[in-house]
Amino acid sequence: MPTYTLLNPKMSEAKNPVKKNMKICLLGASFETGNMGVSALAESSIKLILNRWPEAEIIFLGSGHIPGQYCLTLSGKEICFQTLPIRFSKNILLPCHFLRFVLDALLTKLLPASRLKDALVNRNQYFKLLFETDLVADITAGDSFSDIYGFRRFFLGFLQKWLVIFSGKKLVLLPQTYGPFKKTITRLMARYILNRASVVYCRDRIGIKYLKTLLGTNRTDRKVRFAPDVAFILDARKPERVSIEPSANIRAHNSIVVGLNISGFLFNGGYKRDSMPGLKVNYHSLVYEIIDLLMKHENVAVILIPHVFPPAGYESESDPQACLKVYEELNGKYPGRIFLIRGCYNHNEIKHIIGSCDFFIGSRMHACIAALSQGIPAVGIAYSKKFEGVFESVGMADCVADIRCCPEDELLEKISSAFQRMDQIRESLRATVPRVQSEVLGIFDTLDL
Repeated sequence: MPTYTLLNPKMSEAKNPVKKNMKICLLGASFETGNMGVSALAESSIKLILNRWPEAEIIFLGSGHIPGQYCLTLSGKEICFQTLPIRFSKNILLPCHFLRFVLDALLTKLLPASRLKDALVNRNQYFKLLFETDLVADITAGDSFSDIYGFRRFFLGFLQKWLVIFSGKKLVLLPQTYGPFKKTITRLMARYILNRASVVYCRDRIGIKYLKTLLGTNRTDRKVRFAPDVAFILDARKPERVSIEPSANIRAHNSIVVGLNISGFLFNGGYKRDSMPGLKVNYHSLVYEIIDLLMKHENVAVILIPHVFPPAGYESESDPQACLKVYEELNGKYPGRIFLIRGCYNHNEIKHIIGSCDFFIGSRMHACIAALSQGIPAVGIAYSKKFEGVFESVGMADCVADIRCCPEDELLEKISSAFQRMDQIRESLRATVPRVQSEVLGIFDTLDL
């Protein structure tokens, strides 16, 4: 079961678990999406903030619909923090509505320092949290600072960032992927935010080049910096119980256990179920080809591991359903050699499960990071540019199998080559991962506040 809980008390009744020192808002992170990659980014962002400011008060800005409080276990200690939504509903009278925040921010700019200004801030406890914030750190779910998911999603994210800037708060963009921005209007809006952010961290060096093209070299030389994906510092935690089907010993006959993460989104053909024409191969068929390739090794056991557990209504993105379909079709063909992770797990628990493998193949990037960060040799089945930069940050760029540009035989060859070199890759990760984790934990060390 997840180690975090959602409460819904009134904000005025929420108990602050830490001494007020720094007050930091975390934007673009959530534990509610069902995507363990987004949850990993959320917890890891908390961890790096507390590594720099152990007594900081952390507020999840723009998270959920109801102001409340989350609690989670971090490094054996329970941490609680408040959630502060930014609503865009038709009910503009809500105290946490975007327009209400804008109005209050405007009035505080117009009013001189006075009791009247203090009264204005104090009348809306939600705006007061934002007004008193020292820093806003934004991660935009890792890859959503782009228009590839539609203009509406980009626009709402832009408005949240714009509100932070309009309110006069320091904005730091945590390591993430930027772009692509296919529309002229989204490029202009992205430039507006990027030019006004205090620091812009890219989780891949390719992103730095992209931003230099977008903003110009003079604007990026000091502001834009490289930092690895923050999920490299996520803690793994053993689940109380792991449900595996069948219940046979997966390690029988000294098996090499290969974890295979199947993306329900790709398996079902994307949002439109049209087999995603931008890809070089049919992902659905590729999954079966990968398993057939692995099963040529008599001592290999494959375990199907989901990484996205979407809420009802989003079955097209469900990893568990895709894994179940593949398991049911192949269990008879490979009895006792193909296994399925059943049940629902949180991001820490899924990382522990992935860490029990000898080799890993993932179509969800943060499933791959869960493997790499634990020294598990991994191949990323890439469907976007974000994979290459993240793998490159640990010296594993050659372990990316890009389904946008590689034919099937080349993809299978990459997997086979990495499988043959797994001991060498493991030794390399043992040397590079601690350095990467140290870089992540030091992100705020040179930040001038």
